[in-house]
Amino acid sequence: MFDTFQNRLVVTGWLVAQTALRVGAGKSAEPVGTDLPVIKDALGRPFIPGSSFKGVLRSRLESLVRAIVPDQRYGACFTTGDEEKDRCISRSQVSQLKQEIEDDRVLAQTLIGRMCLVCRTFGSPWLASHVQVKDLLVDETLWFGQYQVRNGVAIDRDTETAGAGLLYDYEIVPADTRFRCKIVVENAEPWQLGMLLLGLAPFQQGEISVGGFRSRGLGWVKLEEPLQLHYFSLDGGNKVEQLIGYLQKPDQGRDVTQDEKQKWIKAFKDELNEAQKRAEEAAKKEAQDAQAID
Repeated sequence: MFDTFQNRLVVTGWLVAQTALRVGAGKSAEPVGTDLPVIKDALGRPFIPGSSFKGVLRSRLESLVRAIVPDQRYGACFTTGDEEKDRCISRSQVSQLKQEIEDDRVLAQTLIGRMCLVCRTFGSPWLASHVQVKDLLVDETLWFGQYQVRNGVAIDRDTETAGAGLLYDYEIVPADTRFRCKIVVENAEPWQLGMLLLGLAPFQQGEISVGGFRSRGLGWVKLEEPLQLHYFSLDGGNKVEQLIGYLQKPDQGRDVTQDEKQKWIKAFKDELNEAQKRAEEAAKKEAQDAQAID
C-alpha cells in the first residue's frame, strides 16, 4: 500500500558495459548519419532507459520464481500472454471485485492478495510498482563522445548469401562505458527486498545482457561492486525528526548490514515456500473438483 509512507531503500552503483552496448532509438531521421543510432539524451549523450533495465530485471526474476512456483497465479504470471489464462488476475476478475467491494482500501488489499509475487513487487495494471529505476546516465568523467559504427547485412534465406541492397550500419557505445544506476524501493516488505537483492545478483556477476543485437555479442553488462544500499524506515524514536531528516536528504539512510540482507533473502525464501504450498493446495483442490464432476 502507498497511502502511508513506511520505508525506502536506495540502491546505487555503476553499470559497466563489458562489451559494446546498443539501446536503439529506431531509424535515424537525419539526412547524414548511421542507419540505426543509439538512444541519446537532449545533450547527445547515450543512456540506458530505466524501463529497459527494470524490464530485464523483472524478466530474470520471473524466470527464477517460475522455476519454484510454476503456477502463474502464485509465482510469476505471463504479463504478455492471454489475459484470462496467463495473468494472475484478469480484467474481468478485477471488474467483478469492483462490483462486489465498495471500500477502495479493502479492494486494494483483496487485489494484492490475489496477485503473483512479481506483480506485487514490480506492479501490474492494477497496482503501482514498489520498484523505480532512474534512467542510467553515462559517466561524464569517462565519456568523451566516443561512438562506434558497425556494418550489418541481411541474409537472403534462399541463397544464404548477403541480400542485394540490404547493407546497413548501426551505432554502438563502446565497451567499458559506465552508467550510473539508481534503484528506489518504497514501502516494500522484507521478502520483496530479498527478491530485489537476488534479482540484482546476476547483474553483479556479469551474467546479464541488455539492449539490442545481443545475439551478436552486444550488451553484456556488470554492476560494479560494492553497491551502495541505504535504508530508511519510520520505526520507533521521534518520527517527526526522522521524517524531517528524510525530506531534507531523501537519499540518505543507514547502510544495510550483511545480516539484514540475509534476513531479507530468508524472508523471500519463506514467501516462495508459502506460494509453492498455496499453488499445490489449489492444484489438489481443482483435481478433486474435477474428479467429483466426472
